[in-house]
Amino acid sequence: MAIAGWILGNLLTGISYSWWTRKHNLHHANPNHVTDDPDANYPILAMFPEQIADRSKYLLPVIAMQAYLYPFFALFVFISMRVGSIEQLFGRGTPNRIPQAIGIALHWSLFGLLLSQLGGWPEALTFLIVSQLTFSLYNVSVFAPNHKGMAMMSDDNPLDFLRTQVLTARNVRGSRFVDFWYGGLNYQIEHHLFPSMPRNRLSDAQPLIEKFCADRGVSYHETTVAESYQEIFQHLKRASAPIREGRHRA
Repeated sequence: MAIAGWILGNLLTGISYSWWTRKHNLHHANPNHVTDDPDANYPILAMFPEQIADRSKYLLPVIAMQAYLYPFFALFVFISMRVGSIEQLFGRGTPNRIPQAIGIALHWSLFGLLLSQLGGWPEALTFLIVSQLTFSLYNVSVFAPNHKGMAMMSDDNPLDFLRTQVLTARNVRGSRFVDFWYGGLNYQIEHHLFPSMPRNRLSDAQPLIEKFCADRGVSYHETTVAESYQEIFQHLKRASAPIREGRHRA
C-alpha cells in the first residue's frame, strides 16, 4: 500500500500519500461534521451556518458571496493540496518521511524537465498554469458532488453508522461516462459504507444498498451531475445567508 501510494501520490502527482490518507480517514470517520471533517472546513467557506462564528470577520464578505466564488476557489485546490503535503512531511509521526520527500522532489524535478522541453518560458508557464488549474478543477468536479449540501453532523446530534454515512452522502446517477469520470466515486454512499470495496464493484452494490435503506426508512439520495451542482450552489447560498442578512453572530 505504501509503495502504491508513493508511486501514485508522491511521484506522479506530487501529493503526500500519508497526508491524503490521514485526511481521508478523518473524513470517513466524520463525514460532514461541522468541526471534525477536514473536507467540510475551509477558512474561506462556511459549509454550514454554524461555522460562520468561527470564521475571521475579515473573510465574512467573501463568505457571503461563496456560492458565486466557489468555482474560482476551486481553481486553486492544487495549492492547498501541495501545502498540506509539505506540512505533512515536516510534521511529527509522518511515516516514510524521507522516501516521501524524495518522491515529491522527483515529481517536481521530472516536471521541471518536461517544462524545459516545451520551447521557452511562455510555453512552459502556460503549460504549468493550465495543468495545475485542470488538476484542481478535475479534483473538485469529482469530490464536490459527494457531500456538499448534504446533512450536517455534530456532537449534539449523533447518529448510528448507517445514517451517518448515508445521510451525509450524495450519489451521482451513473452512466459509462460518469462512472469513468468519477472513477466509481459517484457511488459515494456505497463507498462510505464499504470503503475497502473495489470501485468497479460499487455499482453492483448500489441497488442492494438502496433497497436496504428504503426498507429501513433511511433517506437515500441520488441525482444527476447537473442537479448535484445545482444543489451545491443553492446550499452554499443558504449557508451564507445569515451574513448577507446580518443575522450572524459577531
